[in-house]
Amino acid sequence: MKINSCIIIGLIFCMNLGCNKFLDQQPQDFASSTTFYQNATQVKEVLNGAYGGLQSLYAAGGNFWALTEMRSDNTTFEYNNEDRGSLQLENVDYFQVTTDNNYLESIWSSIYNTIAQCNGVISHIDDVTYDSDTVKNQIYGQALFLRSLLYFHLVRLWGSVPLVLDVVDDPSDAYHKKATVDSLYAQIIQDAVSATGFLPDNWPSADLGRATKGAANTLLGEVYLTRKQYQKAIDAFDKVTGYSLMASYSALYLPANKNNTESIFEIQFSNAIEGEASNYLYHFAPLYSGFKTIGSFDPNSGSGRNIPTRDLLGDYESGDLRKTASIAWFVDPLNVDKGYVEAQHDSVPYINKYAAKPTVSGKQDNDFYVYRYAQVLLWKAEAINELSGPISSAYTAINQVRKRAGLKELSSVLNQEKFRTAVYHEQRMEDAFENHRWFQLLRTGKAKEVMTANGQQQKTYQSWLPASSYDLQDYKLLFPIPLTEIQLNGIEQNEGW
Repeated sequence: MKINSCIIIGLIFCMNLGCNKFLDQQPQDFASSTTFYQNATQVKEVLNGAYGGLQSLYAAGGNFWALTEMRSDNTTFEYNNEDRGSLQLENVDYFQVTTDNNYLESIWSSIYNTIAQCNGVISHIDDVTYDSDTVKNQIYGQALFLRSLLYFHLVRLWGSVPLVLDVVDDPSDAYHKKATVDSLYAQIIQDAVSATGFLPDNWPSADLGRATKGAANTLLGEVYLTRKQYQKAIDAFDKVTGYSLMASYSALYLPANKNNTESIFEIQFSNAIEGEASNYLYHFAPLYSGFKTIGSFDPNSGSGRNIPTRDLLGDYESGDLRKTASIAWFVDPLNVDKGYVEAQHDSVPYINKYAAKPTVSGKQDNDFYVYRYAQVLLWKAEAINELSGPISSAYTAINQVRKRAGLKELSSVLNQEKFRTAVYHEQRMEDAFENHRWFQLLRTGKAKEVMTANGQQQKTYQSWLPASSYDLQDYKLLFPIPLTEIQLNGIEQNEGW
């Protein structure tokens, strides 16, 4: 990864071993105590491979954004009648996925592959000698944090899934049975709590990007908020200290400002290291936007993915500085000529947060935030309001974020319901395109209501949508278990699928 040579080694190590779908084959050699884990260096390499797996998941080509942003009312895609090769990805947008969706299988496998790396570290942490107990504890804490984060993703996307906590020599021993949602959350919380005790407050510059105590407490707070354990959420968020909001929202997304004072945990990329660049703009730029958006002379550049919806565009308050920082426009008569329905006349919106033009073709230098301090403030405001109503500490938290956005402070006369609406809105605007919106809709119980309305709006101009699209039955709030996992491992399918 970006700033750490040993993480790069871990990625190469992972690739050399062939990090393919974990559930569909025998474990790789590194997972066996008889062939690996002979010294601390090897344990570290497996940990770095786990970071590499997380990087792959959050990369543009990992398509995690499709399940968390394009699944929501934040983004859609440009329909390209000339290229229908990504139909299965588009199905995610309008709730038409099937059990054999290749993108779901890929994301499922990516997450479990990375969990396998974490399990290797956790299971063998005591098998080798370290330079110090501090080094050992920090390695252990990172693996716990990463595993907790990954299972948190799994349980929200799929509900009940297999809970694998050890190195597995035979997949048939572990992957046929799903754990309950409650037991999954119990393990997620246990791992996150333990991680807070082992992780450092910060890392030296050579190790920026690794998990910290602040990251673990942020994760723990989000988990408690999701479980509606509001006092525990507040307590966890209160422990996220040493961070501050960047003065400028737009400056957050400049490659020059990676790992800044607001950053709690971000996925590292670098255009200076072969294979470590990001390429969000190539996926998210409008169709045929080529030179104007990416700086590419290829007229076919731009895939038109994760395009901001008209609903999101209309939800910004007047004067909100986050709108232009988050969204840009590709203006070209071609958008009219080709009849792209996402265009508003000759202009197509696209995500500006990841629009830094690469200095070398195909190699962007944008990182991706998993957690920022602004999210802690807004989640804390939500938890305080749910527990005690809109008391002064809730206003203090939300108004810090609004002030930075150039907006006036919320009035202190709101009732609990109006404050709840306000904080949900603020979270949407602040976190747009950072993989939080779908999880917010699930957490707040708004997914069915919001996405039904969003579907009705989309259908007014996306004439190609099938009549059965946006059919928001309750079971569709979870994704189906990938068909391959059912066929090979006997995992029970989610209800309704």
